[in-house]
Amino acid sequence: MTSTAGIAIAMLIGIAGTSIIHLSKGVMKHGVERLRACTIAASASGDSATGAPVPPGGLRRRARVIYAAGVAMNFTNPLWVIVANRFAPTVYYTSMYGAGLVSLLLFSRLVLHERLDRRRLFGAMVVIAGTLLVGFSRIVTPVPAMYFANRTRVLLAAGCWALAAPLVGLLSRRGSLTLQELLFGLFGGGLASLEAVLKGVAQSGAAGSTFLPQTGANWWVFAVSFAGAAGAFGMIQWSYLRRCRVSIMAAAYDVSYVALPLLLVPLAFSGERLGMLPVAGLVVLGIGAFVIQSGPAASVPPVA
Repeated sequence: MTSTAGIAIAMLIGIAGTSIIHLSKGVMKHGVERLRACTIAASASGDSATGAPVPPGGLRRRARVIYAAGVAMNFTNPLWVIVANRFAPTVYYTSMYGAGLVSLLLFSRLVLHERLDRRRLFGAMVVIAGTLLVGFSRIVTPVPAMYFANRTRVLLAAGCWALAAPLVGLLSRRGSLTLQELLFGLFGGGLASLEAVLKGVAQSGAAGSTFLPQTGANWWVFAVSFAGAAGAFGMIQWSYLRRCRVSIMAAAYDVSYVALPLLLVPLAFSGERLGMLPVAGLVVLGIGAFVIQSGPAASVPPVA
């Protein structure tokens, strides 16, 4: 049984990690928008009718540095997961993910100048409350060690999700912006959470969790888990090309990241049930996401 101290450490690592990862989404979006502005200005300068100046190379370089910094921050996610898995099962780390929405909301408002009305701020607070309720539920009802998880079922679930994500991205192209923000967030967050779950399985052993896998089979699972990280990163970048609002997309991303590992518990562990308290937390998360996503639908320009 995982110690209370181990659970607390894993959850604190979760809060720190999620704050960095959430900020990375905003930083990447900031870099993308600045690069887009440079490209538009450069195109306009080629038109003699506009007489617009070509953007200085320094501005483009700065935009690339900003984007690269966001990418680097995003790619720290596996490290946070690996360290947290040493102290408690993966679900304790993932249950804290919604807490990082605070840092992203602040960045989105102050730097990206995205409109955050009272309804969406309230929805974000509900998402965070749902996250805390989920975390509390896992303290009250501890999760078995990842060593006892049914690996075949977990791998099948991860494979199905990975196949569905790009198909959903393609089929949603002509949907409303709000729908695309919801779908990209849900499937991107699911891919990221599956990466964490697979790493938890790979690091597990009969004597406890280790920093790196100890068997050949576990090394294969560990290697496959990075496909989830790559897929989640790709969904985030794709959502930027669709001009999805980062603060809205991230709310759905958070719900999926927290919910999917919880929903996998009955599938991965024979005899385990989800329980009423985790279900209540997921319901609160869903309500928060709905509040954030609701409102006037926006149209989408034709993009890739």
